[in-house]
Amino acid sequence: MPTITILTANREIHTQAPAGTLLSAVLQSELPSFALPCAGNHTCGKCRVQVSGEVSEPDAHELAFLSADDRTNGIRLACSCQISGDVTVTVHTAGPSKILAWNEIPTFTRTETGYGIAVDIGTTTVAMQLFDRTSGTVLAEQLAENAQRSHGADVISRIEACKTAGLDTLSTLICDQLEQMAQRCLTEAGISHIDEAVVTGNSTMLYLYEGIDPSALAVVPFTMSTFFGSTSRHTLAGAPVYLPRCIGAYVGADITCSILASDMLHEDGVQLMTDIGTNGEMALYKDGKLLCCATAAGPAFEGAGLSCGMPAAPGAIRTVDLSDNQVTYTTVGDRPAVGICGSGILDALRVMLEQETIDDTGYLETEDEESYTIGDSTVAITQKDVRQIQLAKSAICAGLLTLMQESGITADEVARFHVAGGFGSSINYDSAAAIGLFPAALTRKTHFIGNGALGGAAMLLMNRELRTISERMAQEACELSLSASPVFMDAYVDCMSFMEF
Repeated sequence: MPTITILTANREIHTQAPAGTLLSAVLQSELPSFALPCAGNHTCGKCRVQVSGEVSEPDAHELAFLSADDRTNGIRLACSCQISGDVTVTVHTAGPSKILAWNEIPTFTRTETGYGIAVDIGTTTVAMQLFDRTSGTVLAEQLAENAQRSHGADVISRIEACKTAGLDTLSTLICDQLEQMAQRCLTEAGISHIDEAVVTGNSTMLYLYEGIDPSALAVVPFTMSTFFGSTSRHTLAGAPVYLPRCIGAYVGADITCSILASDMLHEDGVQLMTDIGTNGEMALYKDGKLLCCATAAGPAFEGAGLSCGMPAAPGAIRTVDLSDNQVTYTTVGDRPAVGICGSGILDALRVMLEQETIDDTGYLETEDEESYTIGDSTVAITQKDVRQIQLAKSAICAGLLTLMQESGITADEVARFHVAGGFGSSINYDSAAAIGLFPAALTRKTHFIGNGALGGAAMLLMNRELRTISERMAQEACELSLSASPVFMDAYVDCMSFMEF
């Protein structure tokens, strides 16, 4: 049986697998965190590894993702490469992503004592903070990419993975990850125990955490067997876990917590909020009524599915600017550019519009008619990349416009626009408005709250009365189904254009 040697930055693993086995299957078995953003469907080209030894020849589909230099250097896509003999695989990682744990929360009364942990299980990332509940002080925190990402980058991929890899597999991955993170927090803080934990996330993430079959969340009528607002069947670091209530199948407990953290229900005028990320949840509060929806923005804003895309890790281009017809850029950690993250993509598209390298339809017109290289870097944006962002930004903008139209208002009537999420922390709002990510009238009304889901979870951890309030709020909120909305479909088509709305 062939022997496979796996090399990472700090490990050397030896294992065996039958001839004909995909490298991705071996890597998922030995490195559970190995990312397959498209769940192995051969559409993203992100599972790149360096291979030497006896493997299958790349087919035409795989070759489309590989440059001549890639082929010379032995780069292969793990989801397409089959083992035929002994193989050595080198896995290169981008380094830790900049996962946002900072959040802004309103003043509130702390009613609880002892120690507690707040957790936000994001589709892409997981954030955890350990608190002294008496003082509200953060004693430790852990930030990591979701261990389930090897089974797909979005909730639909994870739900499908339950049928192939098994529900227990995905549930165990996240449960084990939270336990490990919690133990590291306790060690960092120098304490032995906690009294309670609050774990929030979108509906699918909480179903997977609880080991509940999420398949009904993916098909009409999107039936939920539970909305939570209850105690988990799990403990965390030996302590009971409270799960906040979800609003609907695609508007989860993370938005319940973000609404709490934004304090939007206690501010004057029309309040609008969005969490700009993989799932694109949003909420509008007007005249005592809360209307919510979610749109499938996909992981492009976080770098997945883009030819040179990557998380906000060292070397990722994070800003792009045009001055005196000269394109300049900055990278995370001031490292040499090796890729581009979501905020950089938005800036780059704005610059491309200013240079007329792309038109408002997204058509890319360069000398080689294939890609646009950013400044003096080797990082390029392809026509396919432009289309991926075009789809994602159209979904977000159309969702916001639909919420406003359903509520009978325009962007000019919004008093405050709350933006949550890690992606929202670093974007240039002028660039976002210029390409049509959200209506331009909202730009100067923006209130950034950071990781609102984690902030709201912390509030629930430290004030038990807020749990009853948040459960009632989630129960009374109305979820708007965009899949059945003709208003959304019309807006989605209109918002495809790269222009201000």
